Amino acid sequence: METPQTAKKKILWVEDDALLGTVLSRELASSEFDLIQAKDGEQAMRLLKGIIPDLIMVDLLLPGGMDGFAILGEIQADPRLTGIPTIVLSNLSKTADMERARKLGVSRFLVKANTSLQSIVSEIRDHVS
Repeated sequence: METPQTAKKKILWVEDDALLGTVLSRELASSEFDLIQAKDGEQAMRLLKGIIPDLIMVDLLLPGGMDGFAILGEIQADPRLTGIPTIVLSNLSKTADMERARKLGVSRFLVKANTSLQSIVSEIRDHVS
């Protein structure tokens, strides 16, 4: 039985890349994290109605009508979620995209092409400790 001291930290990850999700899930499975993956923005918002994660990681380019910027705006507008650290993990790397994400409360902006799996896990650990 998990106690508050041993409970796994919940990570909501909004990402439509199934392979990346599988790899990261395996990496985190043996650690202190419970990875909850949403495939698009609408699913992420439905999940956030029922859970309060310890960290939210968002891709900016998502299928459907809600991109990562819209998710970040919804998070920022919800008092239940505003204190949760957020990390962007995206292939977008323009300065304007990074600045826009930071204005929406992002703790860290990681570019997929420049970030190793170990670095992603390290960033997660740093932000939920």
